[in-house]
Amino acid sequence: MDKLKDILKNYENEYIEDYKKTWVKVKLKNKDDLLNVVKDLKKEGVKTCSTVSPTDFIDEDKIEMNYFLEDLKNKRNVWLKVDLPRELEKCEIDSITPLFPSADWHELEAYSTFGVKFKNHPNLRYFLISQDFYGKFPFRKDFDWVSHEKNLIENINIITKDFFDDFDENEQKIGHESAHTILNWGPTHPASGPIRLKVTTNGEIIEKIDPDIGYVWRALENLAERKDFIGAITAVERICFMDNPNPMICYSQAVEEIAGKEITPFAKFMRVILGETGRIASHLISMGGFFGTMGLQTFLMWTLDIREFFLDVLEDYSGARIATASVEPGGVRFPLSDYKTWFGEIEKAIKKWESVKPDIEDIFMKNPLMTTRAKNLGVFSINDVEEFYLAGPIARASGYKTDVRIDEPYAGYGELEMDYVTCENGDARDRLFIIYKEINQAIDLIKQAVKKIEAGIKVGEMDPMKDHLVRIPKRLPKGEAVARVEWARGEMLMHLVTGEKATSPYRLKLKAPSVNHTMVLDKLLRGKTLSDIPLLYGSMHICQGDLDR
Repeated sequence: MDKLKDILKNYENEYIEDYKKTWVKVKLKNKDDLLNVVKDLKKEGVKTCSTVSPTDFIDEDKIEMNYFLEDLKNKRNVWLKVDLPRELEKCEIDSITPLFPSADWHELEAYSTFGVKFKNHPNLRYFLISQDFYGKFPFRKDFDWVSHEKNLIENINIITKDFFDDFDENEQKIGHESAHTILNWGPTHPASGPIRLKVTTNGEIIEKIDPDIGYVWRALENLAERKDFIGAITAVERICFMDNPNPMICYSQAVEEIAGKEITPFAKFMRVILGETGRIASHLISMGGFFGTMGLQTFLMWTLDIREFFLDVLEDYSGARIATASVEPGGVRFPLSDYKTWFGEIEKAIKKWESVKPDIEDIFMKNPLMTTRAKNLGVFSINDVEEFYLAGPIARASGYKTDVRIDEPYAGYGELEMDYVTCENGDARDRLFIIYKEINQAIDLIKQAVKKIEAGIKVGEMDPMKDHLVRIPKRLPKGEAVARVEWARGEMLMHLVTGEKATSPYRLKLKAPSVNHTMVLDKLLRGKTLSDIPLLYGSMHICQGDLDR
């Protein structure tokens, strides 16, 4: 960390300070220094941009830019800040995308929602938001949501017209006289989280992929800011229901940091159990869906059957199977009135998994059709992981040792035995294998956490009826925090800003890995055939919910 601070000291700063064990926090005085700072950090090994997060301080007439830059290999991170004028004509800064390709879509999102112009961005355009928000910058504090939402039909017509104009333009440009065409692949979900891939083809060969993820943008960050600190969990958990508990854990950690509250050991291990249960439920969908992309639906039925047992665990604790609201700032939401019965449900789910594991390995993991289709297809290298910030299972399938639970332990993970789970080849087959390995790891972590709680209760150090929650004040002091968790799909990062005596978030940035995993689809699919799209898309384990947010 000292080397990073030495680099930063070469520039004019308002402050440089340690932030957590793996982070240095710095604020530049001069926005024109940004590119040089980033170049120097990159030479030192900080090669990845996790996300870009503007905050609109309207009363101070400024936009504060936050860059979260990571050295994935050496576990060193930089939280870099710089102020910009709020006036639209002057609200601009150099793009870091030419240096950090992983920043590409995050800068586009900041431009589309806050109006920050990024000079020399390779393709600055509106992104994520639907067409009715173009040029309105809806995350600025003076945006009139009430007036905008009154024009629902007009807004829908704008979106529809844009789609048909795009279709007509493609018809005029390409016509039907050659093998070239543009196909619309998707939406892949009719209600929540649709995505359209605009596929430029020459016959069966893919020449370009342009993902359109702005169909049903939910402005989830703004919805969270409309609620109090406890109520906001109902917004953040909706980032993706396939792994429901972990986003709530991430958000709660940020609130607890600003509030200066430490949760109990019991609550920490409860978060491990709930987080790993959510991971398993999500990974089972990913495994089954992977085979579904090849037209083999049988395994999806198997995984859905197993998943029901783990959803039973969530339901028996929270009363809900999907939108559980099971974690909140201060710990976990509910006491355990009969912990032995609940642990029995956990054991039942684990036994279900372990009873089918031999068949899963023999029938599906060794499936010859899967091996033929997926082996050596869609390979990502170690360099790709750093350049585009491929996270979680996608990175570990390429042999990259990265996992927030180990790199920056939270909840009870620091007291459990675990190691990086990796594969070697980085192809589509390994992106299936890694999910299978991680389910087994999650089972082991749940078993360890259960034993920790049982031991704590036995010696009287834990009370499952009282230790689930510590009180969080309704009003928080002015401050900000960054929290990270290892979500089912990789690093989830939340940047929370609060005002003086705040009753709700002033700014909540939600960053999840499917954005980067979708951003690389063009690189992944160029030169492949149309029949490769479902398989390779499925191998990325993308959750569209954290795309449109």
